Amino acid sequence: MSSSTDPNSNSNPKPTPRISAKSTADPILRNAIRYTISAKEYETLHRYILSRSKVLKRNTPSVSRVEKLVERPGRDDYNAAAVRASLRVFVATSAALKVWGLISERFLGTGNGRSKKVPLWRNPNFRLSLSLSTILLLHRILFRFFTRLRAHLLTPEARPFRQRNKRTSKTLTSSLAPAVGASLAGFALAINPADQLRVTISIYALSRAAEFAYNLAEEEGWLWTKGQKPWWWGSWLLFPFTSGQLLHAFVFDRDCFPKAYGDFILKYSPQYVQSRPEDYPSNLPWPSPYAQVDSLAEMARLKYP
Repeated sequence: MSSSTDPNSNSNPKPTPRISAKSTADPILRNAIRYTISAKEYETLHRYILSRSKVLKRNTPSVSRVEKLVERPGRDDYNAAAVRASLRVFVATSAALKVWGLISERFLGTGNGRSKKVPLWRNPNFRLSLSLSTILLLHRILFRFFTRLRAHLLTPEARPFRQRNKRTSKTLTSSLAPAVGASLAGFALAINPADQLRVTISIYALSRAAEFAYNLAEEEGWLWTKGQKPWWWGSWLLFPFTSGQLLHAFVFDRDCFPKAYGDFILKYSPQYVQSRPEDYPSNLPWPSPYAQVDSLAEMARLKYP
């Protein structure tokens, strides 16, 4: 009985694919390009800059390869675009602060000379850039998350959840939910070390939010119907109101008043805050401008006259 040999029994097993340097570098290159520049932007960069240098053209990937690495059908590029935008804000803010520091030190004379080096995480320019870029990234991600969550909760499949959690569903399905949820990104402002700058940005953001709320209330007719608004009502009312608030803070709460603005007021108010006369005896004291303002505040507290 002759033994028959199976031709497949002696065949060598398929070799396992080797992990080459190229296969490892492709995902790294793909993600690095994807999170820093889009395919269209790389095409523009390659056309006007990279292709004009032989060394750069030889050592950089081609436009077609970048398109194959980055653009894949069916893949969502929203998060990558958000990361790209935040990185650009970080780089642009860092560069602008660095340039402003050089200008103020060399031309305006406001620098302190050679300041001692501080760690990177304590550098105010780095922390401000990181704060702004983080706010942008979190705002985009949170806005999309709450928008998708709202759309999902409004589908018929989520009806049992809406019936079980009526308050939560009403909150999350509101038209304001994405905007309110995305505003949580503002907590990243705490990364910035400058307290006064944080207060200034917060006041500006609250003022803009109040402006948008007023415009919405006026358009929806919540304040008065169309054509019934008083003739004397307008945005010009903000000027006397804010000027009065600033003057009150300058006199009574100078610790929360910008010093630069206070110096500006005193510089252009010689009729109200008198300087020392030339013929005034030198042996007699003369109050400083801020001392005169403090005396006005004390007179008001004493209800004089």
